[in-house]
Amino acid sequence: MGLHSMILTLLISSLHNFAPLLWVLLVFSMLPTTAAAPPEFSPFPQLTFRSFSNFIEKNFSSEIKLSTVLMMLFTVMENPDLLSLYGRQQYSLVKGENISSINSWIKCLSRAVYAKVDCSNSKLLPESDVYEGIAENQVVGTLATKLGKLVQHLDLIKYNKRGHLRSALKPISYQAIEAVHIICPISYECETIGCCSRSLVQISKPRDIPLTTLIKNNTIYKNVPVLTGKCPNCTTLYSADHERSPEIDEDNQFTKLYLNSAKYFKVGQSLWVDRIFSNAVVNAMYSFHASASAYMEFWNESFWRTQQQTTSPLSRRQIWQAFVQESTRTIASSANMELSLRDNLAIGEITKEVFSVLGENGVIRAADQHACSECTHTYIKTPANNATASSAAVVGVDDDTALPSHQSTSGSSSGSSSASTSSDMDIDHAPVKMVVVDGICFGPKHCAYKNCADDLVDYGGGVFCAIHEQEHGEKCRVHNCSSLKIRGTQACQQHQQQWNKYVTQHKRQSASGFRKITQRITESLPWIPARVQRNQPHDGPTPELELKNYFSAPRFYCVETICAPCGVVIAWAKFPKAESPTNILAFLEAVFPTEESRPDYICIDKACLVLRTALRNGSWQRIWGKTTRFIVDAYHYINHRDDDELCKKWCNPAPADGSAPNLVVEGRDKQGRPCFRCAYNTQASLYVY
Repeated sequence: MGLHSMILTLLISSLHNFAPLLWVLLVFSMLPTTAAAPPEFSPFPQLTFRSFSNFIEKNFSSEIKLSTVLMMLFTVMENPDLLSLYGRQQYSLVKGENISSINSWIKCLSRAVYAKVDCSNSKLLPESDVYEGIAENQVVGTLATKLGKLVQHLDLIKYNKRGHLRSALKPISYQAIEAVHIICPISYECETIGCCSRSLVQISKPRDIPLTTLIKNNTIYKNVPVLTGKCPNCTTLYSADHERSPEIDEDNQFTKLYLNSAKYFKVGQSLWVDRIFSNAVVNAMYSFHASASAYMEFWNESFWRTQQQTTSPLSRRQIWQAFVQESTRTIASSANMELSLRDNLAIGEITKEVFSVLGENGVIRAADQHACSECTHTYIKTPANNATASSAAVVGVDDDTALPSHQSTSGSSSGSSSASTSSDMDIDHAPVKMVVVDGICFGPKHCAYKNCADDLVDYGGGVFCAIHEQEHGEKCRVHNCSSLKIRGTQACQQHQQQWNKYVTQHKRQSASGFRKITQRITESLPWIPARVQRNQPHDGPTPELELKNYFSAPRFYCVETICAPCGVVIAWAKFPKAESPTNILAFLEAVFPTEESRPDYICIDKACLVLRTALRNGSWQRIWGKTTRFIVDAYHYINHRDDDELCKKWCNPAPADGSAPNLVVEGRDKQGRPCFRCAYNTQASLYVY
């Protein structure tokens, strides 16, 4: 038994308790992968233009359009399998076969051509073949005869006179008639006001014109010239994807304008791609959550390998460059602006500059004022009282609670909640809106220095931002130690033991790392140290962990998002150390600065704590009390209402006693019976994660 078979047998025998889907995925992962072989092609027909022109003039109308001629030419070349069927039926090689020069195969092709063109307007056939009142079947038959002659004239029937096959008809290669592509500026004159629309000159000498690779419509083209234009007056350089102009008050400093209307992007030293390619990269990453490496492998296996190219396959960096270029143009276009940055920025610096210009501190303007049937409901003015229902009961959860009817008055004042009237909300004639705030504990690394959340100067092992790297880069990375570190380590002589312990625990081949991989979640063995976990209630303060050293860069505690109930992301922010109520309130205040922009309800899993903090620091009276109510999502509320009176009274997501009619809507249960349910989806953030 080979090694591969032994491993497969061992894996199958150890997976009898696993889910069937996981078992199938693991088995398939061990099967060898194969790529589709590049198809073989026949050369393009090698006949002279005079011969082809004479044939068209003899068999078709003298007024036939060029587009119709080219359509018929490419039609017969795009159907080699049908032509093989047509050619074989013209010879009788087996007893009982009937020879048919115009058989049903070519007639089907003729009928498709006839349906595509209007014979009366295209002047397809000569007047001698078409007369008034002729039947459609006769026209199709005549056209089939002409197409059969065209096939023979192009030598696309690979049979000799005895009916023996000379060679199989393969797909026709269009390489001989491929268009010559040239990448050049999309502007034909200088757009600087002082230049008065001056024409552009081509500045490169023939020997200096770069020849690059172009991916267009997922087809690879080699040796494509890239031309650059220049305005003789202002010396602005015009390229296919950007414009480069000198800064007015600084010497040897240039500004790069990223064109939203660019047709091609430069994504490598000698690689350009079209917008179809870059759009596909963005859509794959958003729709399939694919990484740059995953899309690189998909494209190379699907397109590069099948085109018999001598060029190198795409790299992950080129895919990432395409993503940055396309997403930058898309965001800038939605903001109705052209992005202008310093020239010669690295890709990492470009993303930082783009976010500082277009990021708007995490507010997504494309989702501004978003409203749909899931996020916006008509205001219900009159609360209904139900003496039999508890004020802590939740619609849809406590189904035994009797629920009252509600009277809807669209057009009344908006935004009432529990223990609030329309006059308290001070919003006139507005629909009721809600947003969901939640965070997920993942994020990029940031500077390890205390109270610093700036970006790292080096993500390949660095721990400090540019400022703190300059101040502490050569010092020992143990807290409060100012000694210089020993070369090859990150600690001084005194703290080498701590550094060696860190290296041992974090190297890939460590025994502790292997145990972490093989240990089951619920497994507890004597030789495995117990995990220390902090159980934090949803309304409790988030503890801030104090680091003992700077050996590794910490990650942001969480990425906080504001979503509409339908899942549309409205804004986001990175919280460095904690998802504290103070950080949440500051985030909300930055996203909703005015009373008109604030929603009626904000759902947070720790709304109790946020409400207490807002009452304590005065932001409730100053900002939120007039317009908004904080509610807890149903999942957290049902586990917390018995212990917290404030949560039970003010943060119920759908009170069953009718005190907040705007949080309840009429619906039907699984049996089709009328019932009440929560008006909004309080778990909308799950759509994002």
